Amino acid sequence: MYRPIRALLFAGLASLAAAGSTQGGIHAAAQRENAQSIPADGRLSVMTYNVKGLPWPVTMGREEALDAIANRLAMLRKTGRQPHVILLQEAFTPEAMRIAARAGYVHVAQGPDAIQLSRAAGDQADRSYLAQGRWDRGEGIGKQLGSGLQILSDYPIARVDRMAFPDFACAGFDCLANKGVLIAHLKVPGFDLPVSIVNTHLNARTAAGVSVERTYRAFSRQVDLMTQFVASHVPATQPMILGGDMNIGKDARRAEAFFARFARAGMPFITPNLGSARRALAQSACADPAMRHDLAYSSGRAKDWMFARDARQQPLQVVAARVPFGSEPTGAPLSDHFGYVIDYAPPSRTHLAQRTEAGETL
Repeated sequence: MYRPIRALLFAGLASLAAAGSTQGGIHAAAQRENAQSIPADGRLSVMTYNVKGLPWPVTMGREEALDAIANRLAMLRKTGRQPHVILLQEAFTPEAMRIAARAGYVHVAQGPDAIQLSRAAGDQADRSYLAQGRWDRGEGIGKQLGSGLQILSDYPIARVDRMAFPDFACAGFDCLANKGVLIAHLKVPGFDLPVSIVNTHLNARTAAGVSVERTYRAFSRQVDLMTQFVASHVPATQPMILGGDMNIGKDARRAEAFFARFARAGMPFITPNLGSARRALAQSACADPAMRHDLAYSSGRAKDWMFARDARQQPLQVVAARVPFGSEPTGAPLSDHFGYVIDYAPPSRTHLAQRTEAGETL
């Protein structure tokens, strides 16, 4: 009985990939004319949200929830409360990929599609790992879906960089999707330099359907490749926000691999305590009690993270937080993840000028 179900799963994924996967570098949303002007409040608001836009037969009946997500974002825009930038994960289905246009986002960057190949060269250990692949768990049969990554922006996108993880850096059913890293370099008011937004979705743990040890190896290789890619495409002197579904969870080895690797790559602002959700909670930056509860829940799961730095490798100031996609007053949440927003203050030009006058080289 298990084999027919598995075959149906693969067939469903393949048909979706043929129908809905597109590369698209930067494109204007269809509702460009409906996009309102961006409020000049001096803040940069960024949301990360895994929308669970998975295809049938992996999930069923997601159309209504995805429509509700798009409609809520559109309503937030009408009142000027929309996030300026959104990092989406699992935006696989046509309904998920239409969120940007329906919510009025003018600029959209797409992650790797199903056919983008990785240029990473594996070593002997990687080749040995591939030789032990489980085709009945989705390994070694080719990518059936793109990455599911999108960056939605109210601000112009100057450049997009994207990387797909190679076959030796994925495990189990996650290998059916061409997961990777998406970087959009934005022109943001209040920032003298482009702001690089990095979105990713790392390998699942038990949900991948193979051993925890195998998923850990794939996860750690993904982190290795991601840090190299980010370091080579984002100058150290440029503001950066890294977010997404990191799938760290309560796994101590995953946490150690993730944070230690970024530290070695010269990105010290990426530490557990500097996660933007944790900072918002510590600073009481989320005023609404219900939203604070949801933010604490999301932070405690340790899957969805955001980190932000300025051009001096210092953490950007967190000034507010909210959870527009968390617990619902009636019914279940719209996804199995919560979508939270962090408002960042741009670097203080006055502060930088004072330091320059004091003789410090910037």
